[in-house]
Amino acid sequence: MSGNQKLKSKKLRPTRIRELKKIIRNSFFVLLTSLPLLLTYCGNNTAERIKNQLRQEIQAIKSQCPQDQGNGLTITDANFHENEKIMEYVYSIVGLDSIDDATVEDMKNSMITAFRSEISGTERLSIKLILKNGYRYRYIYNDTAGNKLCEINITEDDLS
Repeated sequence: MSGNQKLKSKKLRPTRIRELKKIIRNSFFVLLTSLPLLLTYCGNNTAERIKNQLRQEIQAIKSQCPQDQGNGLTITDANFHENEKIMEYVYSIVGLDSIDDATVEDMKNSMITAFRSEISGTERLSIKLILKNGYRYRYIYNDTAGNKLCEINITEDDLS
């Protein structure tokens, strides 16, 4: 009989079973009591990493503004409002003096579809993770004179 077969065929005494249950219960209790601390630590670490990454990404975009996006669309500014957890992108559109509500809704739906597909400029972070951590995206579209045509906000609720 091999060592494994001896272990498999050996019956555990009822006292040993109670001891094992107690060890497992205590281990589970320790895990449950330490899990909130672990999640808080990991959460803070993740939150800090997200904030730093977003700050860097927005700064990189801002440094390249204004940047022609084609078809009369230019990104003119990018801002990271840390306290409000907002990533803001400001665009200028040539040849428009207004955007109707239906078009704004279509634009927002297109953005949501892209976000659900994880198409993003934030290369190392998942959009869902960013939104899940309470951040939101704000897109402001202006005419070439700087008059606001519309503002689109994307939150975690929009992806549900």
